[in-house]
Amino acid sequence: MMMVTGAYLVSSNTVYLARRSYIRNMKKRKLWKLRTTRDKDVSFRLYLLTLFSWQLFVIIFPLVECLARMCRYVSFFYSYPNAGGVGVIFEPRDVQHLNQSQRAKQQIRLDWHRFNLNIGDIGRDGFRHPPVIELCLPHLDIPKKGLKHWPWRRRHRFVALK
Repeated sequence: MMMVTGAYLVSSNTVYLARRSYIRNMKKRKLWKLRTTRDKDVSFRLYLLTLFSWQLFVIIFPLVECLARMCRYVSFFYSYPNAGGVGVIFEPRDVQHLNQSQRAKQQIRLDWHRFNLNIGDIGRDGFRHPPVIELCLPHLDIPKKGLKHWPWRRRHRFVALK
């Protein structure tokens, strides 16, 4: 059983790195180094959490990628060391030739990291305003739909400005 599990993890990691290196036109060795090297500003605990999260994603990657492909997307695991979190990004397959900032507008991101959340009164724009608290929560970002850190940052009501 251990050999089967090990073989699955090795093959799933290999497929993930090969697919990502092909899409990003980057060597697999460089991607492996990016995924496994600890930055000097990252705590050992966060580094281990990131590696563990990446491997959890790799375990389900074949299924996730098949589902993403059916919807004409590709999936990527990302880590956010400055925000202390991780996420999975889905990008449309047909925007891979665009630069990163243009691709980001088309992404769907499932993230879990630290961010500031306004908890003040609801303004005329329908959003909450300062003061803020810092939270580390799972959330969804879909820039194309105007969703950022949903459900935590959301428009509470729509007020038309005259």
